[in-house]
Amino acid sequence: MTDEPHSSANTFDLLAQIDPWVALQDGRRQLLAALEACDPRSGARMLAIPEFAAIGETTGTLLAMLAAHAARDRAHAGFFESLDAPGGIGGAAATITIDIADWDAVRAEIDAARFAMLEAAGNLRSDRWEETLRTPWDPDIEDSVTALLVVRAMADGMLADAILALSVIPPEGPRAL
Repeated sequence: MTDEPHSSANTFDLLAQIDPWVALQDGRRQLLAALEACDPRSGARMLAIPEFAAIGETTGTLLAMLAAHAARDRAHAGFFESLDAPGGIGGAAATITIDIADWDAVRAEIDAARFAMLEAAGNLRSDRWEETLRTPWDPDIEDSVTALLVVRAMADGMLADAILALSVIPPEGPRAL
C-alpha cells in the first residue's frame, strides 16, 4: 500500500469557491468607479487590453470598447434566455443601436445590457447552472453559467484597469510650457 492520495483528493474546483453574483458585483463596482473617475472627453482615447485578444478586441477607443462590452453582456442575456426557451429557440440577443460618440448613451447601455444579462441569468432554472454549455459565440469551449458570469466579472475588472491607466497617460495634444 502506498501513501499516495486518491487522484480526486487533489482536485480543486476554483469555480465552486466563487459566488458569481459577488464576482459580478465586484467587477461592476470596479468598472463604474473607473468610469466615474474618467472625463467623458476620454471616450475618444485609445485603450489596449491584451487580455481581450481571444474576443478580437484588443484595442479601440474607450467608447467603442464600452459599447462592445455592453454587446457581449447582451449576447450573454440572449444565450441565457434561449436555454429555457422551448426547443432552445428564442432569446436572441437584442441589437441595440447607440451613438458610440455619445458618452451618456454608451453609459446608459452599459447599465441596461448588464441588467438584461443579470435578469436572464437569474431566471434560469437551477439545473441549468449545473450543466456544461456550448455558447454560440465559441462552440468549441464548454462552460457553466457560473464560469460565463465569472468571465464577465473579470472582463469588467480588466476594462476598469485599462480605463484607470488612461488617467496615468497624459492625453495627446499640445503641451503647456
